[in-house]
Amino acid sequence: MKGHQVFKKIIFVFTVIFIGCKITSKKDENAISNNLELKKMVEKDQAIRMSKDVTNLEEIDQLHRNRVFELLALDSIKTNEDKINAALILQHTALEYCGDKLKSVSPENYLLAYQFSKSAFNNGHKKAANFVAVTYDRYLLYTKGYQKYGTQRVFEDKTGEEVWAPIDQSTSDQERALYNVPPLDSLLAKYKIRPLL
Repeated sequence: MKGHQVFKKIIFVFTVIFIGCKITSKKDENAISNNLELKKMVEKDQAIRMSKDVTNLEEIDQLHRNRVFELLALDSIKTNEDKINAALILQHTALEYCGDKLKSVSPENYLLAYQFSKSAFNNGHKKAANFVAVTYDRYLLYTKGYQKYGTQRVFEDKTGEEVWAPIDQSTSDQERALYNVPPLDSLLAKYKIRPLL
């Protein structure tokens, strides 16, 4: 009898805990507002890139990237749109020459942009598809010297010709299609590909 009463008490406690916990539904997730500060930063980012005056571009990009890190630390990047906006800002990380090679000053920003894009895509934000490929390709290009999907072009130093950065030829066209990247044959019909050095 005593064991039966203990069992009833345990069931009661679990019932109270279960009822007392807020269960987040899809409807609740939709109630979360997009971060307006991120949206305004992206609008400024794009306006500057469309203008002819880009003299303070890196200075503004750096301020925006730093603010994204602050918002991330404050857990203020929540919605799919927030993630895509944060990714867009982060992928505008400066490049610099190291000897004769162009390197990113902070390639981990591209990886974080990829993680944001992939999260938004996995949460059903289909517009994030191509950004998944773009951010991952950019990360690989400036850390490994090649890309997976085929979204990044570079200029040949000797000819000044625009070409695809080296592309991982083992990536299937099906995987490219998942992220709205054309098949490899279509890519190669538009531009030559730089061989992997």
